[in-house]
Formats: sequence, C-alpha cells, structure tokens
Amino acid sequence: MKPYFVLFVIALFLNACTGSKSVVTPPHAISLQVNEKATYQNVVITLKEINESRCPMNARCIRAGEAVAVLNVVVDGKTERNVQLCTGPDCERRSLNAAYTLSLEDQKYLFRLDSITPDPTKTLEKPIQRAYISLEPSK
Repeated sequence: MKPYFVLFVIALFLNACTGSKSVVTPPHAISLQVNEKATYQNVVITLKEINESRCPMNARCIRAGEAVAVLNVVVDGKTERNVQLCTGPDCERRSLNAAYTLSLEDQKYLFRLDSITPDPTKTLEKPIQRAYISLEPSK
C-alpha cells in the first residue's frame, strides 16, 4: 500500500511542477497597538483606535457586539485614508466588514482584520489591546 501512496504523491508533485507558474504574494501580517505604525512597501498604517463592544464572557447582553479597528493609511506619503475593519456578530448591522480593498490610481491593497485581542468573549484578562491585520496587494 505504501508504494502506491508514494507514487501518488510523486505524480501530484510532477503535475504541479509542469503547470504554469504564477507568483502569489502571501499576505503581510501586521500586529499593532493603538498609535503604533507599521510599513509595508509604500504604505504606512497607524492603528488610531480600537472600539470594543463585544459581550464579555459570562455576561448577559442585549446584543453580541463588535470590535472595530480604525486605521489611518498613508500611501506614497501623500494619499491618506481612514479604514475601519470590524470583527464580531454585529458588524453587519453597522455595515462594517472584516476586509477592505483600498483602491488608488494604479494600486489596490486588501486589508483584512484577523482578530483583535484580548477577546472578551473568551477571556476576562485585560492586557493591552492589539489588532492583527493582513495586508496584500490586490488586483
């Protein structure tokens, strides 16, 4: 049985190698505290604020809430935009998303909010808040 599995894996590998190659740029992971900056290519991202309203664990809440990361994005030192990324059950109610595509003349960037910690739905600890964001060029 093992020889067939090895042959199958080799066949998959060879098939993948003969196909056309396209360069895929993996997302750039960014972790920011409030007022902290990060740079990716020609983009400077500053986390301006985190608005947390997710219902804490062991609490009874009227709504589940959401957490919003407000980013200030500067491209090429001149084009500035504020971007809001949201996580949590009530994001849709506020018409906010976890992802945002920033389009500028000939450039597009996809911002994706991976998480905001600490998550009050999972812990009662109160460490410094951080937003975890993925950023990648978009087509």
